[in-house]
Amino acid sequence: MSRKIEIMVGLFMVIVVCSILFLCFRVTDVTSYNQNSTYRVYAVFDNVGGLKARSPIKIGGVVIGRIANITLKDYKPYVTMDIDANYDHIPSNSSLSIKTSGLLGEQFIAISLGIKKSSEQELDIEDAQDRGVSVDPTVDFEEKIPDYFQEGFVIHNTSPAMVIEDLIGQFLYSAGPSKNNQSKTEPSNH
Repeated sequence: MSRKIEIMVGLFMVIVVCSILFLCFRVTDVTSYNQNSTYRVYAVFDNVGGLKARSPIKIGGVVIGRIANITLKDYKPYVTMDIDANYDHIPSNSSLSIKTSGLLGEQFIAISLGIKKSSEQELDIEDAQDRGVSVDPTVDFEEKIPDYFQEGFVIHNTSPAMVIEDLIGQFLYSAGPSKNNQSKTEPSNH
């Protein structure tokens, strides 16, 4: 009987250890450590809030990369991002914003896709021609800017993180009594 109890306890302990390992792998998201090829882009923000290294970068809720590093450059937060090489056709005029998963969840960078530069130029030319302005369609006015995100590209079209404390402070300030309201309610001493 004692031998049977030892085997049962041992089997139970193996199941517990396997369960703990399974939970650890689920929580740490081991799939994000795959050695997929990536390319590195940079973004300049006014405020990164609680954004951290290893935070996700998402398009439409799908993780396409991770933040490699956050530094301060010229007194502005400079975010280094590694994006999976499978997503190499993100238009260069896309915008980045810092969002929060849920009310108190982790922060991540959300990419709002822009339109392809060549499509944008075609629309600009059509608009100009509709207004009667002649434009040479072969001239590229923005030759320095690539069509898509690429290695070393710096993104300036960003929106800062919304800091809850700032929002609460603005609400309290705007909800407080104003001088105009006080002067109307106080009786005059004429």
